[in-house]
Amino acid sequence: MATYQEIVQKINELQKQAEEIKSREQAAVIADIREKIDQYGLTADDLGFGAKPAAGKKASRKVPVRYRDTAGNTWTGRGKRPGWLTAALANGKTVEDFLIR
Repeated sequence: MATYQEIVQKINELQKQAEEIKSREQAAVIADIREKIDQYGLTADDLGFGAKPAAGKKASRKVPVRYRDTAGNTWTGRGKRPGWLTAALANGKTVEDFLIR
């Protein structure tokens, strides 16, 4: 039966062999990928490596403004109604009165 030290030594040898094999295979894979990139004219954006939003921030699309009052207050129609609109509705106005056409 093998001792603990013999098994540890064998593990280390196998890990070294695995790293050498991985390095050889990796070089072939990289060469193949580069060839395909050149062949198809791919860019970093095509591969999903383009500019990304700052960490912790989502990429957002600009939502068009749908409602505006005479004071210049605006609302996209998404999320909670803003105070200016809530106050105007309480005074008898309708949401359609502020709709941008």
